[in-house]
Amino acid sequence: MITRKVERLILMAAGFGSRMVPVTLYTPKPLVRVNGRRIIDTVIDAALAASIDDIVIVRGYKGDAFDELLDSYPMIRFVDNPLYDKANNISSVLAVADLLSNSYLAEADLFLRNPALIEPYQWQSNYLGVPCSHTDDWAFGCKQTERGKLISKLFPTGGDDVCHMFGISYWTSEDASLLREELQEAFSSEGGCNLYFEQVPLERYAENHRVYVRECSFEDICEIDSFDELCVLDPSYRSYAG
Repeated sequence: MITRKVERLILMAAGFGSRMVPVTLYTPKPLVRVNGRRIIDTVIDAALAASIDDIVIVRGYKGDAFDELLDSYPMIRFVDNPLYDKANNISSVLAVADLLSNSYLAEADLFLRNPALIEPYQWQSNYLGVPCSHTDDWAFGCKQTERGKLISKLFPTGGDDVCHMFGISYWTSEDASLLREELQEAFSSEGGCNLYFEQVPLERYAENHRVYVRECSFEDICEIDSFDELCVLDPSYRSYAG
């Protein structure tokens, strides 16, 4: 088992965030502030605390708005995804396929409460997941192995006795090398633009990858799925009028 220092953090921040309307009509979801702090800052700060300072943001919707991050994080690099409004997140990952090796790949709209989840070292490809009796969200079926919980099935609409998926993953150089070709092949296939990235290594090419669950809790991280959920976390938005 070879433990590696993680080289970079890649954040997928291209989407519109339709379920967060009206606030996302003017601000990309990752830049929305929760009690004064931008959502995306929670993951960036965790990476910097782990001495991961190669940070790449894939942007699309209102892409120029992300330039404000450079005031606090001048090391950030941007990659533009011109297909953000025509394809699912597979297009964002394809845009950075050459950078996936030994990297964290994270959704930029996750509010990270426990920065220790961004660990400085990793040794196998993995996804954050919370063991639970039921979830209606994306989830993994797993089987226990000597190296941990191996993801054996992907459940896009949830299930019972599964691991609830959170969109922070790590990819070894070996898996990333395979993913470069797999992503292009999947995207070029009929209906490929409608695929989610997770379906490539965990469904379509699952036989090529061994991806494990890195366990966390619902207290560690949350995904703000709607404007109503934002208002619960930050009541100041209850009077938001745009």
